[in-house]
Amino acid sequence: MDSSEPGGFVHPGLSSPPPSSIASSSANGALPRPRGTPLKSGSSKESSFIRYVDQGILHIQRRYAKRDSNEHWGDMKGYENFKEAGKDVERLVDIVWVSGTPSLQIPYLLSLALLIQTIIPGFPPSPRAMFGILSKLDHAFVSLLQGRDVDTGEPLPGFDRGRHVSDTEKVRIKSLVERTRVCVVEVMKEGEFDPADAEEPLDSADESMDDSEAYDGLAEVGSWDMEIAKVYDRTIVELGDTLGGESIGIVTE
Repeated sequence: MDSSEPGGFVHPGLSSPPPSSIASSSANGALPRPRGTPLKSGSSKESSFIRYVDQGILHIQRRYAKRDSNEHWGDMKGYENFKEAGKDVERLVDIVWVSGTPSLQIPYLLSLALLIQTIIPGFPPSPRAMFGILSKLDHAFVSLLQGRDVDTGEPLPGFDRGRHVSDTEKVRIKSLVERTRVCVVEVMKEGEFDPADAEEPLDSADESMDDSEAYDGLAEVGSWDMEIAKVYDRTIVELGDTLGGESIGIVTE
């Protein structure tokens, strides 16, 4: 069976879960179920995982760098919109989560969250794609901070062995989510949304409304304000509890 994935990456041999569960998690915005035990330090699987994610991050960085060019870099074409880039980042977020290895999850999720923060202002706003990946990262960070999946309550692999998010890592996460929240506000103020983002179905109470009409309506009345306020909100609350100090608010007007 061919183990390659879109983007030219080769999937490392992680035993759980199957690729289908990763694909479905991307479709519904949920994190996939992690493997039962962390990858053994120094093992071939850990080396394969590190190589895969490093190559994936480099691939995304190169495609982002080529975003304004019509030229191909070998077989590589620059991203045309945030939606394209977000899908590649989200695929890596899922792979990192599946590893069930806190010593890899924490630094790589920080790297991927920083990558998303860098990419967001590089394209016209894509609210659906942007808020989707940020919500998934929020879920991942707050779960790591608590040592359990905050949605299911299940303990995370590796945390039963005394692993926890260090104070240094918490400070890095806090700084990153603060900057990202400000970045999202600034980008959403521009108001010129990417038309490609409207191609995704909108979760709306009025399902009979045409997608493009619903999209335009949200843009006009500023109905994205709630989503803006929810960016990393659970992580911010958790960090406020663990690091001390007040939770960080955000002004969307």
